[in-house]
Amino acid sequence: MIDRRAALCALLASLTCLMTGRSDDALNGETNLPSARWRRPVAVVVLDDGRHAVVANQRSGSLSLLDLEAMRVIGETQVGESLSDVAAFPSRTASSDTSAPLEATRWLACDDTAHELLLIGRKSDGFAVTKRLKVSPFPVTVTVDSSGSHAFVASLWSRTISVVDLARWQGEASVNDSPIVRTVRLPFAPRAMCYVEDSAKLIVADAFGPKLAVVDPQAVRVESVRELPAHGIRQLRLHPTQPRLLLTHQMLNRLSQTTFDDVHWGALMVNCFRSLLLADVLDPKRDLLQHGELEYLGQPDHGAGDPSGFVMRPNGSIAVVLSGTNELISDDGHQQWTTRVTLGEHPTAIALAAEGTRAVVVNTLSDSVSVVGLSQSAVIGTIPLGTQPELTAVDRGERLFRSARLSHDKWFSCQSCHVDGHTNGLLNDNLTDGSFGSPKRVLTLRGIADTPPYAWTGRFNTLADQIRHSVRSTMQGEPPTDGEVNDLAAYLRTLPPPPGIGSSDKAAAQRGAALFERLECARCHARPTLTSDRIADVKLKDEKGLAKFNPPSLRGVSQTGPYFHDARAASLKEVFAKFKHQLDRELTADELDELVEFLNGL
Repeated sequence: MIDRRAALCALLASLTCLMTGRSDDALNGETNLPSARWRRPVAVVVLDDGRHAVVANQRSGSLSLLDLEAMRVIGETQVGESLSDVAAFPSRTASSDTSAPLEATRWLACDDTAHELLLIGRKSDGFAVTKRLKVSPFPVTVTVDSSGSHAFVASLWSRTISVVDLARWQGEASVNDSPIVRTVRLPFAPRAMCYVEDSAKLIVADAFGPKLAVVDPQAVRVESVRELPAHGIRQLRLHPTQPRLLLTHQMLNRLSQTTFDDVHWGALMVNCFRSLLLADVLDPKRDLLQHGELEYLGQPDHGAGDPSGFVMRPNGSIAVVLSGTNELISDDGHQQWTTRVTLGEHPTAIALAAEGTRAVVVNTLSDSVSVVGLSQSAVIGTIPLGTQPELTAVDRGERLFRSARLSHDKWFSCQSCHVDGHTNGLLNDNLTDGSFGSPKRVLTLRGIADTPPYAWTGRFNTLADQIRHSVRSTMQGEPPTDGEVNDLAAYLRTLPPPPGIGSSDKAAAQRGAALFERLECARCHARPTLTSDRIADVKLKDEKGLAKFNPPSLRGVSQTGPYFHDARAASLKEVFAKFKHQLDRELTADELDELVEFLNGL
């Protein structure tokens, strides 16, 4: 006789796998995985012995274990749906003997699709997920304090830092005793983090724009938020011997124009390595840049597009990954960035082997890992993570989008201004409005597929026209082929609108929705795309006297500030309270709050 209960459980499990995209293999840490698939490595940890490395794969949701001496993949284990980061910390049962660091280590991984933090341990043939913890949506990075007692998880679109008590999580806590002991709300989308042990403070960087925050996770307080002349901050590290904060970033110069000369001489987009005095960062009363040091990467004829991860060797020299040019650039200890090593496609994360003579770099878009000999400035081995399927138009388009070769001298890529397809929130004088002298806010490209026409003035009717213009006039690159334009358009069409930060008061949001209708905001922002195909007079003139603009979509509008063509409104409240946008009367305080609640939920 068939066990109906067992059959029902099996059916429910199958349905769960179909709905979530997870297989039983994924849930159980299966290591017999199909090889012909894209993995998209995004993070790497080198173990203390310097022989092994663990790589987190975004698209496949797997962890790869590498032998760096044999230059091979030992194994791959499915652990989640889409991994965005991995960190190592000592097991609470590990002895002080470091002769077997691989077995005495546990890992934390972020799954940005399942919105989970994964606790991972070793098993004989790979890894095993010990526990899964729901965290704020879209976790992208995780870092652990030196004692291994607490982990800090940055969640991108939900704009939070979750503080996880690792001892509680690894123990036998009750269901109601959550290991998430604190949640800190941020005024921007976070990514890169750095924990300062001496002060017990967390430094958090804006994932897209110029902001830098200091967070007290114990007091659940954002102590300060300040702006750097920067965007695209991909990594923060503490100097190993000095009280300084190190970071890579880019600077978009709003006073430059997208002319050949400004691009050629590196005046428009500057790629940087920066060092800040830690005391200046932690104390909001001090000048953030007063004791800072700034080093420029690249030179005319040899740009350095999209600096990303970096390492500092014991001798003080620095190696920076250039994601846009597929290179590793190193200084000679005297701020001379002249040595370059060619890597795979779109390298991103980097880790230093224990002895400091080798670096391990993940090549995100070619599914490989490069092992670089830093002393000889050469790749000493490349480890493919598995058999790759054929590139689709979307895959080719993503490579183009993230490649600085589209721009003159490889100074920047599409990704440079539209970080991860979104926006850095800055101003750029790029001729899309038909004239120089009136820089406009960089628009998000997320959700762009179904919102023609394009550009602030709506001068481009098709996505292909917009792409051709951007490559030729903004990037000063060679004319793209029809195939390249089609591939870029195919990739852009896959980008969903940014999710809103969410409404905290559903009833107030409903009242805000009704107010949105009464104020006739839908004349320019009609559903389903919350925009329109006509140009509207917003009664806010630019430097050339132009006041008629293409209404941006309001999908995910809470993530796209500052607002208006020239970023004059710092917040959604300012749009209505300070600039009275399209209002024929003053809003009450309650109406303003309710309208913003509604917009936050879009």
